[in-house]
Amino acid sequence: MALSNFIPEIWSKKLLKIFDKTAVMANLVNRDFEGDIQSAGDVVHVRTFGDVTVNNYTRDMTISFQALTDPMVDLSIDQQKYFAFKVDDLDKAQSNIDILEGYAGRAAIAIRDIVDSRLIGHYTDVDSGNVIGTDVAPITLTSSNIYSYITQLGETMDNCNIPQEGRNLVITPKFKTMLLQSTEFTRATSLGDNVIQNGYIGNVAGFAVHVTTNNPAVSGVVNLLAFTRDYVSFASQVSQIETVRPYNMFADAVKGLYLYGSKVMLPTAGAVLKATDS
Repeated sequence: MALSNFIPEIWSKKLLKIFDKTAVMANLVNRDFEGDIQSAGDVVHVRTFGDVTVNNYTRDMTISFQALTDPMVDLSIDQQKYFAFKVDDLDKAQSNIDILEGYAGRAAIAIRDIVDSRLIGHYTDVDSGNVIGTDVAPITLTSSNIYSYITQLGETMDNCNIPQEGRNLVITPKFKTMLLQSTEFTRATSLGDNVIQNGYIGNVAGFAVHVTTNNPAVSGVVNLLAFTRDYVSFASQVSQIETVRPYNMFADAVKGLYLYGSKVMLPTAGAVLKATDS
């Protein structure tokens, strides 16, 4: 008999709840279109908005009405990941740990790491004018200059008319240490566990700062990504979760399929600081 308390819908909700509780990047981007996913290969049509023209007005003039554009951008659900594990009957009998809850958490965390890495990887898609430093000459950050460079990221976004509200900066633990030693940084205090677990550590220079380990150095360069919610759209779905009883072993097995896709919608809503990891 397979796991007696296994109900796919409940297991899926538990997995997604843990994912949302611990994810960093996935909670900072646009996820308004997740309900439109049905299967791998789906294309989610993301509605964007064109510009509105403002004109001069004089008394008794005839007003011309602008024909608004209603551009649609396609977001492909092109990523498929699965997990599959088995629990031996003997191990299950000797364990007093809630197996269902435990492995739901581990699966969610594994998915979180994959998704956060994917979303951070969109640093390559920022507008070419929004990059500070280069791969050849990355910036050497210290606790004395890190604040100054973060303000430069803000200036870069200001020049692109990106709203001040909702700006995020995602850094690594090394640069978190530098920032905490900076006198300009206001460290977050009295925050709930859920906020801390999502990597938020405080605010600086108009950015909410988040920390993740899912942003490894590339050839000695760490790409610190600043962005607003408008930068990336992301959609995901736990497509299938099943429990089976393998015929050739005394064990329960669980397998799940996770689908997702992401796309940069507004390249100027992101900025990158290329910093040396040495």
